[in-house]
Amino acid sequence: MIREELKNLNVGSAVVIFDRDFGRFFFQDFRGYGNLLDDAEWLLERTQQRSWGFIIRPISRDGCFGLWIGEYGPGSNRIIREEMLFDKNSSNISKNLFKYAGHEIEEREIAKRIKIDYLKKKLSKSNIIRDFKHYICPEERFYKSCPYIEEIYRAIKKKYGTRVKISCSKISEIISSVNLCHDVAICPLTLPPNATERIINLNKALRSRGIGEIKIIDGDFAEVH
Repeated sequence: MIREELKNLNVGSAVVIFDRDFGRFFFQDFRGYGNLLDDAEWLLERTQQRSWGFIIRPISRDGCFGLWIGEYGPGSNRIIREEMLFDKNSSNISKNLFKYAGHEIEEREIAKRIKIDYLKKKLSKSNIIRDFKHYICPEERFYKSCPYIEEIYRAIKKKYGTRVKISCSKISEIISSVNLCHDVAICPLTLPPNATERIINLNKALRSRGIGEIKIIDGDFAEVH
Protein backbone atom coordinates (compact mmCIF):
# COMPACT_ATOMS: atom_id res chain seq x y z
CA MET A 1 0.00 0.00 0.00
CA ILE A 2 2.70 2.47 0.99
CA ARG A 3 4.60 1.78 -2.23
CA GLU A 4 1.64 3.20 -4.15
CA GLU A 5 1.44 6.19 -1.82
CA LEU A 6 5.10 7.04 -2.50
CA LYS A 7 4.34 7.84 -6.13
CA ASN A 8 4.21 11.47 -7.28
CA LEU A 9 5.78 12.79 -4.09
CA ASN A 10 8.03 15.81 -3.73
CA VAL A 11 10.79 14.80 -1.32
CA GLY A 12 12.78 17.41 0.59
CA SER A 13 16.56 17.17 0.87
CA ALA A 14 16.47 17.40 4.69
CA VAL A 15 16.94 14.19 6.66
CA VAL A 16 16.79 13.63 10.41
CA ILE A 17 17.98 10.39 12.00
CA PHE A 18 17.12 9.43 15.58
CA ASP A 19 19.35 6.59 16.80
CA ARG A 20 18.86 4.83 20.13
CA ASP A 21 22.60 4.83 20.89
CA PHE A 22 24.01 7.87 19.10
CA GLY A 23 21.23 10.45 19.25
CA ARG A 24 20.29 12.76 16.36
CA PHE A 25 21.87 13.40 12.98
CA PHE A 26 20.79 16.24 10.67
CA PHE A 27 21.41 16.37 6.93
CA GLN A 28 20.42 19.55 5.13
CA ASP A 29 21.36 18.90 1.51
CA PHE A 30 21.01 15.16 1.03
CA ARG A 31 20.78 14.25 -2.65
CA GLY A 32 19.80 10.65 -3.15
CA TYR A 33 18.20 8.51 -5.80
CA GLY A 34 14.76 10.06 -5.54
CA ASN A 35 13.46 6.92 -3.85
CA LEU A 36 12.75 7.26 -0.13
CA LEU A 37 13.52 3.66 0.76
CA ASP A 38 16.70 3.41 -1.33
CA ASP A 39 17.88 6.80 -0.07
CA ALA A 40 17.36 5.79 3.55
CA GLU A 41 19.24 2.51 3.22
CA TRP A 42 22.09 4.16 1.28
CA LEU A 43 22.42 6.72 4.06
CA LEU A 44 22.32 4.10 6.81
CA GLU A 45 25.26 2.31 5.21
CA ARG A 46 27.32 5.47 5.62
CA THR A 47 26.13 6.68 9.02
CA GLN A 48 27.22 5.78 12.52
CA GLN A 49 24.31 3.72 13.81
CA ARG A 50 24.27 0.36 15.53
CA SER A 51 20.91 -0.02 17.19
CA TRP A 52 17.23 0.83 16.72
CA GLY A 53 16.24 4.14 15.20
CA PHE A 54 14.22 5.95 12.60
CA ILE A 55 14.61 8.40 9.74
CA ILE A 56 12.35 11.37 8.96
CA ARG A 57 12.02 13.00 5.52
CA PRO A 58 9.70 15.90 4.65
CA ILE A 59 7.37 15.17 1.74
CA SER A 60 4.59 16.96 -0.13
CA ARG A 61 1.97 16.03 -2.68
CA ASP A 62 -0.65 18.19 -4.37
CA GLY A 63 0.03 21.06 -1.98
CA CYS A 64 -0.21 18.88 1.14
CA PHE A 65 2.81 18.58 3.41
CA GLY A 66 3.66 15.49 5.43
CA LEU A 67 6.38 13.19 6.72
CA TRP A 68 7.85 9.88 5.70
CA ILE A 69 9.17 7.90 8.68
CA GLY A 70 11.29 4.78 8.26
CA GLU A 71 12.47 2.52 11.08
CA TYR A 72 15.68 0.48 11.06
CA GLY A 73 16.81 -2.29 13.41
CA PRO A 74 20.10 -3.35 15.02
CA GLY A 75 22.82 -4.77 12.81
CA SER A 76 20.97 -3.83 9.65
CA ASN A 77 20.99 -1.03 7.12
CA ARG A 78 17.49 -1.87 5.97
CA ILE A 79 14.21 -0.14 6.67
CA ILE A 80 11.97 -2.63 8.48
CA ARG A 81 8.89 -0.44 8.92
CA GLU A 82 7.69 2.78 7.31
CA GLU A 83 4.84 5.26 7.68
CA MET A 84 3.48 8.35 5.96
CA LEU A 85 1.66 11.07 7.89
CA PHE A 86 -0.25 14.00 6.43
CA ASP A 87 -2.04 15.40 9.48
CA LYS A 88 -1.77 18.97 10.81
CA ASN A 89 1.21 18.40 13.10
CA SER A 90 3.08 16.43 10.45
CA SER A 91 2.44 19.26 8.02
CA ASN A 92 3.93 21.86 10.38
CA ILE A 93 7.05 19.78 10.99
CA SER A 94 7.39 19.05 7.28
CA LYS A 95 7.21 22.74 6.37
CA ASN A 96 9.95 23.54 8.87
CA LEU A 97 12.14 20.79 7.43
CA PHE A 98 11.58 22.11 3.91
CA LYS A 99 12.64 25.55 5.18
CA TYR A 100 15.71 23.98 6.76
CA ALA A 101 16.51 22.29 3.44
CA GLY A 102 16.13 25.67 1.73
CA HIS A 103 18.52 27.31 4.23
CA GLU A 104 15.72 29.46 5.66
CA ILE A 105 16.17 27.92 9.12
CA GLU A 106 19.55 27.17 10.72
CA GLU A 107 20.37 23.74 12.08
CA ARG A 108 20.54 24.89 15.69
CA GLU A 109 17.01 26.26 15.37
CA ILE A 110 15.57 23.10 13.81
CA ALA A 111 17.44 21.03 16.44
CA LYS A 112 15.68 22.96 19.20
CA ARG A 113 12.31 22.13 17.67
CA ILE A 114 12.69 18.52 16.59
CA LYS A 115 13.35 16.50 19.71
CA ILE A 116 11.99 13.08 20.58
CA ASP A 117 9.69 14.39 23.34
CA TYR A 118 8.21 16.89 20.90
CA LEU A 119 7.73 14.25 18.22
CA LYS A 120 6.08 11.82 20.64
CA LYS A 121 3.68 14.57 21.66
CA LYS A 122 2.88 15.89 18.19
CA LEU A 123 3.07 12.69 16.14
CA SER A 124 1.00 10.43 18.37
CA LYS A 125 -0.35 8.58 15.32
CA SER A 126 3.12 7.27 14.49
CA ASN A 127 3.68 3.77 15.85
CA ILE A 128 7.37 4.03 15.00
CA ILE A 129 7.92 7.16 17.09
CA ARG A 130 5.69 5.94 19.89
CA ASP A 131 7.74 2.73 20.17
CA PHE A 132 11.13 4.46 20.05
CA LYS A 133 13.36 4.36 23.14
CA HIS A 134 16.82 5.73 23.81
CA TYR A 135 19.20 3.09 25.15
CA ILE A 136 20.72 5.44 27.74
CA CYS A 137 18.95 8.69 28.58
CA PRO A 138 20.76 11.47 26.64
CA GLU A 139 22.57 13.98 28.86
CA GLU A 140 20.70 16.94 27.40
CA ARG A 141 17.37 15.29 28.16
CA PHE A 142 18.33 14.17 31.67
CA TYR A 143 19.89 17.44 32.79
CA LYS A 144 17.56 19.88 31.05
CA SER A 145 14.16 18.36 30.31
CA CYS A 146 13.53 15.17 32.32
CA PRO A 147 10.09 15.89 33.87
CA TYR A 148 10.71 13.65 36.89
CA ILE A 149 13.68 15.44 38.46
CA GLU A 150 11.59 18.20 40.01
CA GLU A 151 8.81 15.76 40.94
CA ILE A 152 11.25 13.59 42.90
CA TYR A 153 12.81 16.63 44.59
CA ARG A 154 9.39 17.92 45.69
CA ALA A 155 8.46 14.48 47.03
CA ILE A 156 11.67 14.28 49.09
CA LYS A 157 11.19 17.80 50.52
CA LYS A 158 7.54 17.13 51.31
CA LYS A 159 8.32 13.96 53.26
CA TYR A 160 11.54 14.93 55.03
CA GLY A 161 11.86 18.71 54.80
CA THR A 162 15.19 20.48 54.27
CA ARG A 163 18.50 20.55 56.16
CA VAL A 164 17.63 17.27 57.84
CA LYS A 165 19.93 14.26 57.88
CA ILE A 166 18.24 11.56 55.79
CA SER A 167 19.29 8.01 55.06
CA CYS A 168 20.37 7.61 51.43
CA SER A 169 18.31 4.43 51.26
CA LYS A 170 15.16 6.41 52.17
CA ILE A 171 15.81 8.92 49.39
CA SER A 172 16.45 6.05 46.99
CA GLU A 173 13.07 4.57 47.93
CA ILE A 174 11.35 7.80 46.85
CA ILE A 175 13.29 7.82 43.59
CA SER A 176 12.18 4.24 42.94
CA SER A 177 8.56 5.01 43.83
CA VAL A 178 8.14 7.61 41.07
CA ASN A 179 6.68 6.23 37.85
CA LEU A 180 9.60 7.08 35.58
CA CYS A 181 9.36 7.44 31.81
CA HIS A 182 9.30 4.56 29.36
CA ASP A 183 11.28 6.42 26.69
CA VAL A 184 14.68 5.06 27.72
CA ALA A 185 15.97 1.57 28.40
CA ILE A 186 18.50 2.74 31.00
CA CYS A 187 17.72 5.65 33.36
CA PRO A 188 20.49 7.36 35.39
CA LEU A 189 18.13 7.35 38.38
CA THR A 190 17.51 3.61 38.41
CA LEU A 191 20.56 1.99 36.80
CA PRO A 192 23.20 2.57 39.53
CA PRO A 193 23.32 -0.40 41.93
CA ASN A 194 23.57 1.66 45.11
CA ALA A 195 21.56 4.54 46.57
CA THR A 196 24.49 6.96 46.79
CA GLU A 197 25.15 6.87 43.04
CA ARG A 198 21.47 7.44 42.29
CA ILE A 199 21.42 10.48 44.57
CA ILE A 200 24.61 11.84 42.99
CA ASN A 201 22.98 11.64 39.54
CA LEU A 202 19.80 13.28 40.85
CA ASN A 203 21.85 16.04 42.47
CA LYS A 204 23.72 16.77 39.23
CA ALA A 205 20.40 17.29 37.45
CA LEU A 206 19.04 19.46 40.28
CA ARG A 207 22.13 21.70 40.30
CA SER A 208 22.23 22.00 36.51
CA ARG A 209 18.70 23.46 36.63
CA GLY A 210 19.26 25.56 39.76
CA ILE A 211 16.35 23.82 41.51
CA GLY A 212 18.12 22.71 44.67
CA GLU A 213 20.73 20.35 46.01
CA ILE A 214 21.04 17.06 47.86
CA LYS A 215 24.39 16.84 49.62
CA ILE A 216 25.94 13.52 50.55
CA ILE A 217 27.08 13.92 54.17
CA ASP A 218 28.81 10.58 54.33
CA GLY A 219 28.36 7.28 52.54
CA ASP A 220 24.98 6.58 54.12
CA PHE A 221 23.27 9.93 54.73
CA ALA A 222 22.34 13.05 52.76
CA GLU A 223 20.84 16.48 53.35
CA VAL A 224 18.32 18.32 51.19
CA HIS A 225 18.83 22.03 50.40
